[in-house]
Amino acid sequence: MRKCPKCEKRLSPLYFGTACKYCGADLLYYHFDERLEQDAQKAAAQEEKVERLLNKLPFRRKKRQQAIKPNP
Repeated sequence: MRKCPKCEKRLSPLYFGTACKYCGADLLYYHFDERLEQDAQKAAAQEEKVERLLNKLPFRRKKRQQAIKPNP
């Protein structure tokens, strides 16, 4: 069963509307900013994991060291 995030009333699983029929809250965008911030934090953590994994590869390490060294 779906619940309205604002009024906590139960909605039918077959209710496909975008607004709660009891209080009128928009079901798609309710707490959208908070969910967007959580997604950004998850993406940053995943990017960090991938970067650590790629840095373990030998050819990636050489490219990174060349990028750090200034060219005379």
